[in-house]
Amino acid sequence: MHHPILQSPLQQLELSESFKEMAYRHGFNTLTDILNWPVNVLLMHDGFTYHHYQELRSLLTNIDEIHLLKTTGS
Repeated sequence: MHHPILQSPLQQLELSESFKEMAYRHGFNTLTDILNWPVNVLLMHDGFTYHHYQELRSLLTNIDEIHLLKTTGS
């Protein structure tokens, strides 16, 4: 069973305003929406920065779900 935060609205999470704005622009409503994409594709999204990647990694590590982050195209 995955952590319930994965389905929580991003706007309610302890994330930077920059992260929330980027997510809104790309139609990402939950962490699950973001985790559907491999990191290399996320980094190609306009406005998804390495800082956002680090913020995402930190959050996933804190909830023990870092294994859900796709680090390859597969």
